[in-house]
Amino acid sequence: IELLSEGQLNKQNKSLAIVDIDEFSAINGALGHEFGDCVLKVVSGRLANALPDCLIARVGSDVFGILGPSDKVNPITLHGTFSETFLVSGELLRLSATIGLVRLEEHPEYGSELLKDAHVALKRAKNSARGSSVYYSEPMGEDARKRVELLNGLREALHGNQLFLMYQPKVHLDDASPSGLEALLRWRLPSGDMIPPDQFIPLAEQSGLIIPIGTLVLKTACNYLAELRNQGHQDLVMAINVSQMQLREPDFLEILDEALDESGVPPEKVELEITESIAADDLKRITHSLSEIMERGVRIAIDDFGTGFSSLSVLTQLPANRLKIDRSFIDDILQDDRIARMVINLGQSLNLDITAEGVETAEQREALIGLQCGEAQGWHFARPMEGPACLEWLKGR
Repeated sequence: IELLSEGQLNKQNKSLAIVDIDEFSAINGALGHEFGDCVLKVVSGRLANALPDCLIARVGSDVFGILGPSDKVNPITLHGTFSETFLVSGELLRLSATIGLVRLEEHPEYGSELLKDAHVALKRAKNSARGSSVYYSEPMGEDARKRVELLNGLREALHGNQLFLMYQPKVHLDDASPSGLEALLRWRLPSGDMIPPDQFIPLAEQSGLIIPIGTLVLKTACNYLAELRNQGHQDLVMAINVSQMQLREPDFLEILDEALDESGVPPEKVELEITESIAADDLKRITHSLSEIMERGVRIAIDDFGTGFSSLSVLTQLPANRLKIDRSFIDDILQDDRIARMVINLGQSLNLDITAEGVETAEQREALIGLQCGEAQGWHFARPMEGPACLEWLKGR
């Protein structure tokens, strides 16, 4: 950082690169830390030979910082150093690296700010593809700052009652009578402005905030279902989205039990929704978790089915009670019903209930009835509503 300070650094025709060795943790885990240390030494030696006029420093466990002339510190040269296999302790090893770069003369920052910019570029490269490289730009930095602000705001929202639930009814398709509700998380700022879920939910998952937020959603939804049951709505099933990170938590089942016990709702009236891609990471572990959930009587639904490209063999192994057809297939159902027909037939062959999402017209409803789909949700029946409005909607039916 001292060499990047304003007094020390001549920025003209200079670049800074952050080089992150791909899958280094897997190498350490499979072959041991001593072998991993040898990998780092061999990589640093290769970089030093390729870039003799550059400063090279280790700035993280598997990350190198490189400062030097821009005609040397660039993607072609840096990726080129990884093009040939590495000889490590007698073993030939193929390695790659993901790289974030900053052209120093294009940016006014110095010191730790330059390192931060390079890390922002590295993160963008990692989100793009392993083994890629990205140069930092001002819009990229602005995006990163907005994400930090949004994350700080989300932490405040969690403790400041800005997060709340809306409920979208689900109906039996044949007579449009209510069958259940899906709990949907929303964020309203003190100004009254709403932050879209597709902005803050991925951030919550990446930051780990999804764990306390998920607990809040689970308990709030169960308590609301208990309120509805006290009002005479005994047959409704409450659907609650659960993330992969929540299922990985060692105390998730304990949290689920607390939500059921505190609310007093029957387990069979609670349905946890997971996405099909949740099984791609660790099928055995996820299957075990879902089986334990179903042993309690709680139902499992596979949400957004057809968008995750998982194999049919995975579907047959996942414990579940329901498939939800993604709205993208419902949008096209009047022009092409093949996907919807296939999902419905598949679900029926596996003894799964079927729900169609995003039904917006009477024509779509009729098409789904013709395909023998049992349940649906969408604006044709009801939009998401806050608790009191949802209760009034139910009373009207």
